[in-house]
Amino acid sequence: MFSIGVKRRSLVKLPKGVTGPSKVKVGFPKGEADQGNIQKAIWNEFGTRGGASGGGWGGPIPERPFMRNAMRDNRGKYRQALRASAAKLLIGKTNLRQVMAKLGIEAQGDIQAEISSLSSPPNSPVTIALKGSSKPLIDQGEMRAAVTWKVDE
Repeated sequence: MFSIGVKRRSLVKLPKGVTGPSKVKVGFPKGEADQGNIQKAIWNEFGTRGGASGGGWGGPIPERPFMRNAMRDNRGKYRQALRASAAKLLIGKTNLRQVMAKLGIEAQGDIQAEISSLSSPPNSPVTIALKGSSKPLIDQGEMRAAVTWKVDE
């Protein structure tokens, strides 16, 4: 899970009334995703050695950093979205909760797109035979569908 947020700097005084959450958690936030999807996400994001360390059907799972890729590849887009929201925030046309929610929705879509497009490293021949697909991060789409966001209070 990743957090995207606004740093509050002491040099900048926000106008009265501009308060609210400064982070949004994206991926599989606690209380928002079931343990099975969290475990699959961890196995795939960081890889496993197989056997007792976990990993699908017992074999090793190579690292497929779909969340880190999505966050790294879209960092500039998130910064730009925060900059664009700053003016609206200062004149009262939005609030921090709305800004963080919009950012969460955007990042959720980016992670889901990375899950859909990631093709390397490929599945092993055994995995392809067992699940009937060569898509590394998608079997029935449960993990992809479980990606979500939560504004951090």
